[in-house]
Amino acid sequence: QTEVQMLTLMERSKGVGLAANQVGLDASVFTMLKSNGDNKAIFNPVIREASKETNLGVEGCLSFPALMLNVSRANSIAVSYQNKEGETINEELHGFDARVFQHEFDHLKGVNFVDRVSKLKLDLALKKRKKYIKKNFPTANIK
Repeated sequence: QTEVQMLTLMERSKGVGLAANQVGLDASVFTMLKSNGDNKAIFNPVIREASKETNLGVEGCLSFPALMLNVSRANSIAVSYQNKEGETINEELHGFDARVFQHEFDHLKGVNFVDRVSKLKLDLALKKRKKYIKKNFPTANIK
């Protein structure tokens, strides 16, 4: 039931991932939209291994509307998790799927994508965001 609500909220928000603690739930679960179009609920995730190769990629976050940051992530990861039926899944993820998994996994560990960039890059992105919001949503009260 929880995963259905989270998937629905993720889709309505036009997001590609959503962690339980983003919506006030104390559970080790997140949802993600995979590159093949599948929506998944990921329970008790573990990153078993991460490639040494990394790449910078633009990320946004439903917790930080209109904020986009270049974040470095492992290109590929080996993961384990349970699906909604309780079966253990072992999977290798690459590219977009690896990035989304790492982003949502970070949320469960109390790490936000803003924590993965320098203060200078964050400050510049926040200024850009403020201008964007002021121009496109003049009545919005987002700091």
